[in-house]
Formats: sequence, structure tokens, C-alpha cells
Amino acid sequence: MRNVVKNFDAEPFSLTKVFDSVKSLHLTKSAKEKLVVILGATSTGKSSLALRLAEEFDTEIISADSMAVYKNFNVGTAKPTQAELEQVPHHLINILDAEEKFSVGEFVRRARPIITDLNIRGKIPIVAGGTGLYIQALVEGYFLGTSSKSLVPSSQFLVPTSSHYKQTGELIYEAMIFGLTSDRPELYDRINRRTAEMFSNGLVDEVKNLLASGISPTAQAMLGIGYKETVEYLQGNSTLEETISNVAQATRNFAKRQLTWYRRMKYITWLKI
Repeated sequence: MRNVVKNFDAEPFSLTKVFDSVKSLHLTKSAKEKLVVILGATSTGKSSLALRLAEEFDTEIISADSMAVYKNFNVGTAKPTQAELEQVPHHLINILDAEEKFSVGEFVRRARPIITDLNIRGKIPIVAGGTGLYIQALVEGYFLGTSSKSLVPSSQFLVPTSSHYKQTGELIYEAMIFGLTSDRPELYDRINRRTAEMFSNGLVDEVKNLLASGISPTAQAMLGIGYKETVEYLQGNSTLEETISNVAQATRNFAKRQLTWYRRMKYITWLKI
């Protein structure tokens, strides 16, 4: 029997309603820092909505994408364009080299002070991305600890069994968390179209250039969906048609894992695109 992820109960997407909800958050009096989150499976339009909200409310975006952190990995990560990055300030994009590792603990460590700074400046930051663990750890307040066994004494890790949310039943932020979703056939069609667009937009040439610059095929960033399959193609292990199909299938499987993860986050307001 196939393992089918059920659709979420969702209300029809309305940009006006989203704007009104964020306006109400601005007016809410709370001792907590405020935050807007846009999440969802890949290819559901999270970045576009985040950009619209950031422009409307004169604020900044914090990326919650484990691949967007890498410099020069652009096409395969569907990273915001240079024009979009200049249009609205973005954080946690293009901050690491391909060989460097990025973790949920590092994401939380970097995101928290940005959120505090923006709140002090009277802005409500927008966290946008599809890495569910990153967002869950951030809003539920997973506790950071230090590892005595680490090679770097100041390194930090997360204690997932211990969080503010588990202790109190409350998120650490006054947050509005929107999830973008669609019926599964529509989602998979979006993924297939985006995969084809990535290759037509130059994914193969991007990977060629990355390899030519000295980046190893086994570097952390090269293990991302789209990149590892394209490396296989460049090594002669598959045809271009097979590669595109493999990337689309891997992305659909990833979307299923994303949706399964989101089910544990009961505080998401789902919007059907």
C-alpha cells in the first residue's frame, strides 16, 4: 500500500486576508517579540509571498532554507534573484562556502539576534523557507547547549527533547505562521515544472562552473537535490532526460517528507494556493 500524505485542512489563499492578519499582529500588544513565518513544501510560492509581505510592511526576510546559505548555488536552490535581494534585505543567504556545514543549531543561533534587532527597530521579521526543523526549533524555543566533546569549545547544539513549547505549550514569539499548500497533483505538477525550468535556466552550466572552480563533488552543498544528480550526469552516468526525471522524483519525495514534518506543528494556519 502506498504511503500517501493526506491534504491539510486549509482555507483558500487570500492575499488581502494575509495582509490583514499581519496588520493585526502589528497592533497586538505583547511582551514577546513578533514574527511572521511563511512555510510549505517546495514550489508553493513561499519566497514570492514573503517578498510581497516584506515590501508591504517595510521589513526584512530571514531565509529558513538549508541550501540557500551557500554562495554561488543559485539555480538549483531557486534562490531569490539579485534584484530581489536588493529590493528587500534578506538574511542567511549566501553566507557559506560549499564545503562548510550548516545545522539547525547554527540557524537558530544566527536567526534569533536578527529577529530581536528587527523588533527593536519596530519591524516584524518574516521567516520564509521549507526546512521544517529549522522553523520548529526557532519558534518552539529549542534550548541551546554546549558540547564538551566538541572540537570547538564554543560550538552549540540543540536539545530537541527540551524546549519552551514543550514546557509551556506556547511559542517563544508572538507569531503568525502560514503554511502554503495545494492538492497533491497540483503540487507535483509545480515541482515538475520548476525542475524543468531549473535546467532550462542553466543548472548544468552552474554545476560545471562550480566544479571547475575547484569545488569537490562531495562538498556539503553538492549533496543537495539537483546538484548531486547533475554531477552524475556530467560524469556520464545518466542522460539529461534521466537526470531531469531523477531530480523531479527526488524533489517530490522531499516534498512528502516536508509535509510529514509539518504535521507535528499544530500551530500552522494552512492556506490553499
